[in-house]
Amino acid sequence: EFSMSNFTSVSEAFLVPVTKREDGPPGALVGGVYDQQGQFVEESAFYRTGVKMVYSQPLDTNGVTDKIDFPVMFGGYSYSHFGHFLLESISRLHVAREFPDLPIVWLKDPHLKGWQKLICQTLKLRNEHIFLSNPVRVPNLILGDCGFSIRSFFKSYHAEFLGQYSAKTVPGRKIWLSRSKLAEKHGGIENDLEIESLLIEQGWDIFHSQEHSVDRQLEVLATAERIAGFEGSAFHLLILLKDVSAKVDIFPRGPSINPNYEIISKTKGFDQEIHFVEMKKISGSGSYSRYIVNDPAELYSRLF
Repeated sequence: EFSMSNFTSVSEAFLVPVTKREDGPPGALVGGVYDQQGQFVEESAFYRTGVKMVYSQPLDTNGVTDKIDFPVMFGGYSYSHFGHFLLESISRLHVAREFPDLPIVWLKDPHLKGWQKLICQTLKLRNEHIFLSNPVRVPNLILGDCGFSIRSFFKSYHAEFLGQYSAKTVPGRKIWLSRSKLAEKHGGIENDLEIESLLIEQGWDIFHSQEHSVDRQLEVLATAERIAGFEGSAFHLLILLKDVSAKVDIFPRGPSINPNYEIISKTKGFDQEIHFVEMKKISGSGSYSRYIVNDPAELYSRLF
């Protein structure tokens, strides 16, 4: 059910394309949504781990000469990073159900890539997309509540809106979401090919998500009986499945794991286990770290 509480209506709003905030937390932006007095609309910001990521800038409303003459819907901040687009950029689009004809206005990247358009098609969106390069005035802005906040929450109404894709499970289909072909700069596991050869012997299919279309990725995830792999954005596509029938096993890269994986599985209600196995760090830092797994056979044993 979609109630009025899932969005805010801002009349005579100003939309300001975002730029990087030099003195803020990493990735912070300035710009966003302002009301008719030029005051920043706090609901237009988003948060990561409780840290605000969009900040106001002084706005001279009289200096804004560009305008859109019809009501629009706030898309938010279009990230070309797969995981951030799925979790953050589309976190307000649930209101498209109530406003299927309102154009969606984006404030960051200048266009949607092919894979982003496919995600919008999966969500059955037929709205036009508008990308701003200058501040504009709009007569009315529909501002959806944030449905997903990294490391914090996943609203059930947003999960229900996102869960559009369904397919029948193929008995015995076991999918390992591989990172072995990703560039080293993305971090990873030094001996993942050794691990994958063990999995292949036991009937697992090795799937390199980045080599396939969004449609193909969804089909593989939706039909699998088991899904496993080292943590990564490929798992976030599960939010677009109506039901996750697979048992999901995720192996952290390092000593901790982002809470998003547990937030998603709890909200969607599917069977997921997180397995920590002994590994040694060999290079990099944060999510760009590379590790070597001490005992590939021990890792495989966790999948029984």
